[in-house]
Amino acid sequence: MIAVFPGELGKPRPAVILQRDELVGLFSTILACPMTTHLIDAPTLRPIIAPNSENGLQEVSQIMVEKLSPLRTDVIRQRIGRLTSGELKRLETALIHITGLDLATGPRNEAEQGGKQQS
Repeated sequence: MIAVFPGELGKPRPAVILQRDELVGLFSTILACPMTTHLIDAPTLRPIIAPNSENGLQEVSQIMVEKLSPLRTDVIRQRIGRLTSGELKRLETALIHITGLDLATGPRNEAEQGGKQQS
């Protein structure tokens, strides 16, 4: 999709919607990650997407996962394409890394430790 993000990202740009299609019309906002053509060397955290007929991109771009934002649905300009299953898997991996969900193994808090506190 093409969308306008608030703040420093105020120009229309490609973005990836991170919400099930069935939920997009349910809320006044959607979750989305903007894309950029200014590539940095962080492919695990910023998946690189090559342009093709399926995704509708014009240039090699990265998904800026660290700039995940809620957007009002009225700032969405148009749908330009879809990511492949491989691209979605790389996006999922980046989201897991950026949020720290990859560290969520084993007991993490008092409730998970059976209510025991260490002194």
